[in-house]
Amino acid sequence: MKITEVKTYSTSYPVKEPFSNGMRTTRERAFGIVEVITDAGITGWGEGASLPARRAIDENVVGRNPFDYEVIWNALHYAGVDAAGISAVDIALWDIMGKTQKQPVYALLGGAFRRSVQAYATGLFRRNVSDHTAALVKEARGYVDAGFKAMKMKVGFGPGYDVTNVEAVRKAIGEDVLFAVDANCAYDRGSAIAVGREMAKSDLLWFEEPIAADDIEGYLEVKRALGIRISGAEQLRGRWAFRRVIQERAMDIIQPDVCVCGGITEYRRIHAMASANHVRVIPHMFGTAIRLAATMHLLATLPDQPRALEPFPALLEYDMSENALRTELAKEPIRHKDGVVAVPQGPGLGIEIDREVLAKYTVG
Repeated sequence: MKITEVKTYSTSYPVKEPFSNGMRTTRERAFGIVEVITDAGITGWGEGASLPARRAIDENVVGRNPFDYEVIWNALHYAGVDAAGISAVDIALWDIMGKTQKQPVYALLGGAFRRSVQAYATGLFRRNVSDHTAALVKEARGYVDAGFKAMKMKVGFGPGYDVTNVEAVRKAIGEDVLFAVDANCAYDRGSAIAVGREMAKSDLLWFEEPIAADDIEGYLEVKRALGIRISGAEQLRGRWAFRRVIQERAMDIIQPDVCVCGGITEYRRIHAMASANHVRVIPHMFGTAIRLAATMHLLATLPDQPRALEPFPALLEYDMSENALRTELAKEPIRHKDGVVAVPQGPGLGIEIDREVLAKYTVG
């Protein structure tokens, strides 16, 4: 089997109601998608935070056997393609391998520890409303009513906003719902510690990306000062970027994104390094149906760490923000039921792409 062609798609979905995290306002959802075509008539789909250049694809991917995924990964890396660009091709190769073997990707990765995953609703962004607290409380209660037992809220807007609204949301959802917050790197060390101490009174599951992603010393300082779980690393690309974070245990939980870190192949290397250093891995997921499917297969293969009678749950980040490329791109969308998501069981990634939806949101 040989790869005969790789098509790339730059996609964009304009959101109807912009929303903000602590660093930026989102007005569109933009993603890179690849379609890898083989001479056996089998096509694989992948997604990346960026896309490899045409020359890199033609010289290092076209003509190769898709089962040579390690060789292709290294060829692209040494051709200067960053990990986020390699991600798209790599995920597509795993999709092809699964389809060829008539097996879901998780089976090729060693089997599933679980067939369904508890999800946490990611939402609770800041929107252009007159009463932020009332809007957040209403949204959070809606997630509880939908069956979610965990959720994450965006912070990083200053002590007044963060402390007041975290406290209000915690009160609205009750004590039994897992509740995390995410600052998206919007604070410096001192501010993160000061705000974190107040927010911690609301029984937080974790405090995500309190400071800049590359400030390892800062993460160690924040972690020591707060005494609550600190998470992050969704922006890091390649195992080398994760090495120091993991080895120094700068975070309690790392959150590699399969479409940023280097695809399924690189994700497994990162997870192995984290496991060897007793660092928890919970994937970041904020993309299309392709990223969601790939993340589900990875979550299926992650053992509980540590193994316990009542283990800390394997959690899927379930993006609740507006994004047709997540909800419509797959002909049969991956949905939650009472806050639980079933792992796709079809061959490869287990989804079929709706080409009309892809064409509708392809730009350039």
